[in-house]
Amino acid sequence: MAESLSQMQAARSEPVFYRGWLTVVVCLLGISTGPAAFGLSSLFLLGGPIGEEFGWSRTAISAAVSVMMLCTAISLPLMGKLVDRFGVKQVLVPSVIIFGLCFLAASMIQNYWQFIALYVAMGTIAVGTNSVPYMRVLTAWFDRRRGLAIGIAGSGTGLGFGYVPLITSWLVAHYGWRGGYFGLGLIMLLFTLPMILFLLHEKPQSLGLHPDGAVSDEPAAHPVATGDSLAEAMRRRDFWSLITIFAGLAFVLYGLIPHMVPMLQDRGVPVAQASWLASAFGWSAFGGRLLIGFLVDRYDARRIAFVFFSLSAIGLGLLSAPLPIWVFTVAAILLGLSLGAEVDMLAYLTSRYFGLKNFAQIFGAMFSAVMVAMSLSPLAFGAVYDYTGSYKSILALGVPLCVLAIVLVLALRPYGERARGGPISVT
Repeated sequence: MAESLSQMQAARSEPVFYRGWLTVVVCLLGISTGPAAFGLSSLFLLGGPIGEEFGWSRTAISAAVSVMMLCTAISLPLMGKLVDRFGVKQVLVPSVIIFGLCFLAASMIQNYWQFIALYVAMGTIAVGTNSVPYMRVLTAWFDRRRGLAIGIAGSGTGLGFGYVPLITSWLVAHYGWRGGYFGLGLIMLLFTLPMILFLLHEKPQSLGLHPDGAVSDEPAAHPVATGDSLAEAMRRRDFWSLITIFAGLAFVLYGLIPHMVPMLQDRGVPVAQASWLASAFGWSAFGGRLLIGFLVDRYDARRIAFVFFSLSAIGLGLLSAPLPIWVFTVAAILLGLSLGAEVDMLAYLTSRYFGLKNFAQIFGAMFSAVMVAMSLSPLAFGAVYDYTGSYKSILALGVPLCVLAIVLVLALRPYGERARGGPISVT
């Protein structure tokens, strides 16, 4: 009888719905309105009409996002340190406000320096809208299901790549490029900001909960974060291997994002169909990130990365060849799936290799290096097109970069993950 009563009490202590999954949804939607989706996937749907109005080249327009991401790369380590010291919302809320205001202001630009200045602001004072604060929240809420949680939330980038081209295309068609910028800014201020203010909680303990929904009397219910300092992490081979792997992949994929629509248009694809193909790329990234998050909690993350990086190489090969339009759809889907192996996999492996004590600072430093590659790639794609009249050369470079990433990921050392179903770790 006493044993039965004890079991009933234990059952009542288990949450029917773990609040952390709402946190995952909030992070997913927040990431979907971040700089990657709003800044990159909208660029040439907005920049095309801007270029026609002001006479700017593709290189000049690409320079805006390249400058934004380069500024982000420089600012991310400081932002990560601020997140670890002051908390997520203290950095995230003002960053979202500034990011939204930058888009509203972009609807009123009259010359090129204003255009560039606003993208500089997005990459510096609005840097907190990137995925680092959201990843910090998720690593506090989840351990056993951390890969799945990161995968679901990180798929917000793919979700943004899926819906932003469609929304932007509609806004530009009805209200012009100025209305496009203004509409995207309103989404951030009227949707993302209230959601973060009222629904995002940095740690489960603030609501009387515990990571993974653990009951209060479990030994790991009050975990103490452990792990390397940034200086210690930088002395490890894994730190530099991960940077090289994900920087190479980011250079390939993030150069494609803003150039996908004009690249397809150059091959005779109508702009409406090209927008849908770019959207397919985004929805594929959304599904890929969900799949990757599910898989890395069950299998070695290095092997999962090998599979998805291989998809990148195949997709690039298809995209660079003179093939029918339907093949471009396959290429877009393969490349979108591999996009899911980028930031999310880096965040997951960072937490496993280096722990959580200084996660935001270490991840911010690594992500900033990846952002350098992201910042250079749109400019490189635009410059190659303006110089050669096509994207063939830059696409051909992407295949060996993917192969290098595959080789390096297979050379990574095991990260000592606990046995499946074992006690919650305190990484």
